Amino acid sequence: MDYYTSPRWTAEIADCSMPMTMDTYSNCSYKCQYCFSQFQRGIGDGKDAYLANEVKWVNPEKFKKIFTEPDKSQFGQYVKARKAMQWGGLSDQFDENERKYGKTLELLRWMRKNVPDMPISFSTKATWWLDDPRYVELFKDNPLWNCKFSIITLDEEKARIIEAGVDSPKKRLEAIEKYAKLNAGGATLRLRPFIIGITTPTYLDLIREAGNRGATALGTEFFCVERRSNLLKEKFHFFNELCGFDLYKFYEKYSVQQGYMRLNRKIKEPFIKNMKEECEKIGMRFYVSDAHFKECSCNGSCCGLPETWNYSRGQWCQALMLAKKNGKVTYSEVKGDIDKYLSGFQRQRAEGFNKGGASTRAKFSGMSMADYMRWLWNNPNNGQSPYTLFEGVLYPVGNDANGDLIYEYQENRTFVPIENK
Repeated sequence: MDYYTSPRWTAEIADCSMPMTMDTYSNCSYKCQYCFSQFQRGIGDGKDAYLANEVKWVNPEKFKKIFTEPDKSQFGQYVKARKAMQWGGLSDQFDENERKYGKTLELLRWMRKNVPDMPISFSTKATWWLDDPRYVELFKDNPLWNCKFSIITLDEEKARIIEAGVDSPKKRLEAIEKYAKLNAGGATLRLRPFIIGITTPTYLDLIREAGNRGATALGTEFFCVERRSNLLKEKFHFFNELCGFDLYKFYEKYSVQQGYMRLNRKIKEPFIKNMKEECEKIGMRFYVSDAHFKECSCNGSCCGLPETWNYSRGQWCQALMLAKKNGKVTYSEVKGDIDKYLSGFQRQRAEGFNKGGASTRAKFSGMSMADYMRWLWNNPNNGQSPYTLFEGVLYPVGNDANGDLIYEYQENRTFVPIENK
């Protein structure tokens, strides 16, 4: 059989606390209009299979060998250290494909029996599996399996149109409540993508209701628009109808860049403030996966994991947290996990990682992934550097004794002050 290749190293490795990302299936049965995965998978060599809804799954035996023979895998050092893994990055592992094929269930049964101390954070919109005893028994009393439930609006009709095939927001809130009662690793409201005009009318009520149902954290990120995706452009009539205005033109006007359009900080700030204040009021941890205002996060895992979890500290979100606390941050403060887990393989051979075009591959030829991370740190004009990624909240102010840049936290770029003044 032709299997799907997963896990992979995420393209967001520079600021991701769970860079080892797992997907059970090559496709998702849900057809959400905003899904960034379809815009990634809908281009390149695999687009025909993706758009034809062909489904492949991972090779179960190959996946298991990552844990049974870790020294033969790029992920070996990472899993031996039991660093948290993200499950459900490009596809939903509990969607209708899972109900049909059951491959996630097969793998989770093996994980629970053979590597019960491996922390995992799942992302899902599915609800049926929480009524299936086979899944429930695996998650019950399992504090190392966290689950993020995606909901972007309480409006049932808007959700029905924009999230085709997905259960209603009400059912997903009920799923949060069921999960919260399992004594598992915590339920998180994944309020992303945050879409102005679709999310905004109900977002504070949604946060309160998720809190009432037992969610202990909120993670959010604003919708971004990939201008190069013709598939996305074809769907914008849905967005415009639901928003009540031309959302595409809105992004063209208020975005900070014109290729991958990301709304500017001033547009986002009032919504971020409101979400942060609401979470503090009801006792939920608050996290921002968006590059803008990530400094609002409670700790260095922007997907909502608590500080006590064994996630990777070798990334720029962690650096941002350190700078927010102390005013400055050095590479030596975050390089520990980078050197431990990303030194053993070359960037150009990284599993599933987007290596770029021929010129990019040539530029970084011979670099380990750890070398590449250090290069990003020391090249502030690169889009994945701490300076550019966080749009100036971290600013290079000199070099340390090792020649690496020192970044200073810029309070004038954000409403979040330095903690230890």
